[in-house]
Amino acid sequence: MKKYEREIESLVELFKEEKEIERIIEELPRGYISVKVISGHTYNYRQWREGDKIISEYVPEAFVNSIKRKIAIRKENESALKEVKKELQAKIKFALKKNILSEAEIEELKVKAFQ
Repeated sequence: MKKYEREIESLVELFKEEKEIERIIEELPRGYISVKVISGHTYNYRQWREGDKIISEYVPEAFVNSIKRKIAIRKENESALKEVKKELQAKIKFALKKNILSEAEIEELKVKAFQ
């Protein structure tokens, strides 16, 4: 079992990283900034989808750059999360294939990592 200790530790670290990235994503705004010209005036809206609806929220000019930056950070974290999940799936598949851990033990590790 010592032989695979590194694999198990790596799995726990990936679970922790996944949870941390999800927490960061949850705190950042979703969507994109849409610029509309109405009666010659420019207005900025943050738009995002909830189910079938697109929700729009007016963004004052002073906050546009901040919101754009936060949206960009969210997108970067979303792509990082995809990579972590892909790596996690590969490690889980390896652990199951080599009988290092059972599915129940993997779930237990996941719960421990999220605490």
